[in-house]
Amino acid sequence: MVVEGANEYQNTAAEFYDYFELGQPGDTRFYVEEVKKSTSPAMELGCGTGRSLIPIAQAGVEVVGLDRSQPMLDIAYRKISGLDLRTRESITLLQGDMKTFSLGQQFGIVTVPNRSFSHLVNTEDQRQALDRIREHLIDSGRFIFNIFDPNMEWIVEDHRFPESPLRKHTEFIHPASGNTVFVWVTRDYDLEHQIIKQDYLFEEMNASGRVLERSYSSLTLRFSYRYEIQHLLELSGFQVENLYGDFNRNPFRHGAEQIWLTRKR
Repeated sequence: MVVEGANEYQNTAAEFYDYFELGQPGDTRFYVEEVKKSTSPAMELGCGTGRSLIPIAQAGVEVVGLDRSQPMLDIAYRKISGLDLRTRESITLLQGDMKTFSLGQQFGIVTVPNRSFSHLVNTEDQRQALDRIREHLIDSGRFIFNIFDPNMEWIVEDHRFPESPLRKHTEFIHPASGNTVFVWVTRDYDLEHQIIKQDYLFEEMNASGRVLERSYSSLTLRFSYRYEIQHLLELSGFQVENLYGDFNRNPFRHGAEQIWLTRKR
């Protein structure tokens, strides 16, 4: 299956994903708690390497995960292969696109964690995904997702440079070689279309400071504002029940997280 955008998480980006994208504090716990409140089975879109999906299954929930990147799913399969039989049997993984998937099945809850909804880069893509999600929910089924809230101070600061500066994103120990991998990122903004293009540079460095390998990856993300998303959800047949600003369920505030808890109307 060839899926548009699947090349965003290939090779190095997929291999290192669990080391350089650690999510938000408390996000996995939050999703497990919310899924357990809902009718099984559950579905997770943008499941990636299974960072959120596996704990949901370990909590006793039958869950279907969908992602457009086969390398990310391959990593998830490897993780799942080491789990107990009951947990393995409660997980189904599928490659596909959240804009077009059609399973002939309905779920008590659909989640899109890890800011994966931001990979929908225009309103048409967002509407298509919301239509697919609603179609796959039972009556009054729940839809929960999180995206970053655009911090205009940061955007203006980055946008004032003629060329986006290279900034350190993180560093981690290579799981195979034991060397340090430095992750650098640049961000370019298309303010008219609310797009951020992030280019990553991975440098593996030995103890003497020599760079052994360099690799690159790119992501294209859309940033969306609070009332833009609220309007989009209402137009798409969802009732907004809560909007939180963090995974401790504190109220929304500008520049934090947008954590949307909705229900199919």
